Amino acid sequence: MMGIHRQVAVQWQQASGGDWAAYAADVAALARQELGGAVRGKRITVWGAAFKPNTDDIRDSPALAVAQKLHELGATVTDPQALDNARKQHPELNYVDDPIAAVQDADLLLHLTEWPQYSHIDPHRLAARTASPKVIDGRGTLNADTWREAGWTVRALGRP
Repeated sequence: MMGIHRQVAVQWQQASGGDWAAYAADVAALARQELGGAVRGKRITVWGAAFKPNTDDIRDSPALAVAQKLHELGATVTDPQALDNARKQHPELNYVDDPIAAVQDADLLLHLTEWPQYSHIDPHRLAARTASPKVIDGRGTLNADTWREAGWTVRALGRP
């Protein structure tokens, strides 16, 4: 059974007709808000180019739409998955093959996938690597309380 946040995401996609540009604009707006109004010059890590767990499938990837939008707004964007496929389609983005290394000096982390390994990464371990421990959970799969206890500011689409 899908969790409530996944249901919201599915309903949003159905209502919008899969308009990933609108989704990217929504996530980018939330990112700007978290970063004090602008993303230009900020380092943002996106977990989720390959949004289908355990694949390198980037077809219609909402995370890549978000990454591209943030890049267009002047952010430096890094993603740790789907390296070859994503690199071919979006060579302007940065790629690191390790999700923990990808957050090094990041001003913001965007969690935009349902890959289970991301939900199990220790947020305490990550917090020390970032420039600012801020995360936007775009899939509702992180334990927000655990992340907050580790010092993170946690935001999500459709939640305060």
